[in-house]
Amino acid sequence: MHAHVLILWLLAISAVFYGALAALVLLGVRDVLFLYEENRCSMTYMYEYPEYLKIRLPKKISRRYSAYELYLYGEGSYAEENKNLVLTGIPVLFLPGNAGSYKQVRSLGSIALRKAEDLDLKYHFNFFSINFNEELVALYGGSLQRQTKFVHECIKVILKLYKGQEFAPSSVAIVGHSMGGLVARALLTLKNFKPELINLLITQATPHVAPVMPLDSYLTDFYTSVNHHWILKARDIRNLTTLSVAGGFRDYQVRSGLAFLPRLNLQSSALSVVVIAVTLKLQDYPSVSHLVLHVPAINGNKYTLDCEFFKENSRTVQLPVTHLFSFGRYSSLHLQKLKTAITLIFCSFNFYLSFPERKPSIYRLHIPWSHEDSLTLSKVPSLTEISAKLHIGQPENDTTIPVLNIYSSLDCQYEVKLCPCIVSAFCFVLILGQCSDFVLALPRAAKPYKVDPIVNIIKFLLGFDWFKDTWDILLLPELDAAILTNQDVWFPLVSLILFLFGTGIAYWGSILFCSSLRLFSSLCLALTRYNIRLDPDPFRHTAVILVSTLGILMNSSTAKLKSSKLLKTAVHLPLPLSVAVVAFTPMHLYRVQYLVIFPLFLHGLCYIV
Repeated sequence: MHAHVLILWLLAISAVFYGALAALVLLGVRDVLFLYEENRCSMTYMYEYPEYLKIRLPKKISRRYSAYELYLYGEGSYAEENKNLVLTGIPVLFLPGNAGSYKQVRSLGSIALRKAEDLDLKYHFNFFSINFNEELVALYGGSLQRQTKFVHECIKVILKLYKGQEFAPSSVAIVGHSMGGLVARALLTLKNFKPELINLLITQATPHVAPVMPLDSYLTDFYTSVNHHWILKARDIRNLTTLSVAGGFRDYQVRSGLAFLPRLNLQSSALSVVVIAVTLKLQDYPSVSHLVLHVPAINGNKYTLDCEFFKENSRTVQLPVTHLFSFGRYSSLHLQKLKTAITLIFCSFNFYLSFPERKPSIYRLHIPWSHEDSLTLSKVPSLTEISAKLHIGQPENDTTIPVLNIYSSLDCQYEVKLCPCIVSAFCFVLILGQCSDFVLALPRAAKPYKVDPIVNIIKFLLGFDWFKDTWDILLLPELDAAILTNQDVWFPLVSLILFLFGTGIAYWGSILFCSSLRLFSSLCLALTRYNIRLDPDPFRHTAVILVSTLGILMNSSTAKLKSSKLLKTAVHLPLPLSVAVVAFTPMHLYRVQYLVIFPLFLHGLCYIV
């Protein structure tokens, strides 16, 4: 009786503890999803019906890439004129991204056509788009190389359409969205590709640094090949103008830190931006004698332009930063100046700016070591909240400080408050077994203090040459925790924090998972049936081993397992494998399958040995 009461008490305490952790995660999700700058983007509209003209490809190419297609965008009379493929514009090729549609080119093509008509069609663009069959290349990398080769063939087909013209183009401009931008960069890794076939590359929200979710080795190997080639062959591609545009805080899938192009010393024509600054420092332009600002009039409206020259030191104040775990306490500052710069050092904070006067103001948050500048326009009178989150950490040797610039009128008074926000966490949780057993086992098995110190010790020892040489001799992979530290997105307690949040999600997720799995699976089977074959399949071999092992485990007795001589070895594996999960899988999630299958395989052998 007492044992049952004790178990109930443990379950109750666990429920409260993990419930509190799950609540913190929900607060972090709220901060990510709802505390962001106002969306000032507008929908694009056409004046005429859009048409997508399918370009006939050579039979050899069509057979080799039967799932892919090439289209030419047009609308109205412009589409009718292009049906004969007598093209006179500048060729632009749009590459969709993960699960993207070739019809996404509509916005670019329609706006470009309206702009060309405003110029009396002195020059215009021909927008082409590729249908990648909406493949999920952000989750499966086996198709990326095939897409890259098809794009190469399409570029040659596009340029042939202009053959025989007086001023036939010899290159194309490429606009790549999401993974389409990575495919465009991968063109330069092909052996028979000529770099002069591309004159301009624009990528939108493309994760250039690393995949958002590294789920298979094909994906990570593709990234390694592309980034290494761009670094090693920087001299050969320095004439290619490349612009990477990140989505900023509103992009929940691709953080801006992943969208920065690799730093190339020789390639000065590569630029990564989130928002381009509105601020000029005269000392950066010593040879400039005049500055001209052109503001075209719209419908005869007049504008008032405010301009002021000032020394930066005279307009800079420092705002003390509260501790991350200050539980609601904040720093406050009253200011009364035209343009003020506030310097601060922070991890993730929210600014609250109150303006009693009815005068608009502009705020610019500048992160010196990256391209995360963001602009906010206040509504007056108002309490404006600015969310300050870092997409990329401050490098070790960087001494610069983030700055909040406030542009307001001379007689405006305002107050600035700086508050720390909840750290958000995103965890990937895999639950195996019965829910009741998992809930009971979680408090006893969750012991991060045995795992994290070992990883930190290994990371520390890798700083010594003798240990690094030994590590390389043993052919061990690079420590993911060390890579994340070098990218300045990791700190000593992050593993523990993510573990605590992850267990809270796992605890309640397991309960909800079991209660809803049968319901949703039965509904999905009744409404939709999927049959997707991956070629190549990165999980083919491990799936065979897993199915065979589970077949043995589910049809064997526990008594036979306990009498196995191999069991004594198998029971000691969870700790080193847990260390391996933390050390080697954060940036290579597909490695988890091997670390999970290995102990299951050994337990299956226990019934034989």
